[in-house]
Amino acid sequence: MSTEFDDAPVAALLGVVRNGRLVPKMWHDRITENPALGSTEVWELFNATADAHPIHIHEVQFQVVDRQRLRLDDQGEVVQPVGLVGRARPREPWEAGFKDTVISYPGEVTRVRLRFQTAGNYVWHCHIVSHEDNEMMRPYRIGPVQPGSPEA
Repeated sequence: MSTEFDDAPVAALLGVVRNGRLVPKMWHDRITENPALGSTEVWELFNATADAHPIHIHEVQFQVVDRQRLRLDDQGEVVQPVGLVGRARPREPWEAGFKDTVISYPGEVTRVRLRFQTAGNYVWHCHIVSHEDNEMMRPYRIGPVQPGSPEA
């Protein structure tokens, strides 16, 4: 039966990879990304969905490092525990330089190198508005908890 809501957005979630498994997180879950002030990290953005997602990370500019395909089953779904296929390919030519948003392609891991220079609480999220509005947004903290800021 068809309804007027058949094309409503479906919640895609950001999260972490723990023991090779994708673990989705909601906005209100505890912070899982807490880089030290002044540190440089490479984040791996695993995309197990069928859609490309423009991932925007607040307060930092980063460099796209590379991308690598994820192991898929016969139906095109990401296999868990997650596994990588082949060699990583370099960033696209237009991705040279510093960015604040990167396209995370379906069935791939996208690696970005970030330097964290300003302490505080920030967010990272998919820049598709209907995804932002449906839990594809996560808080993160640079450095220790600041006076007056949430502990989570």
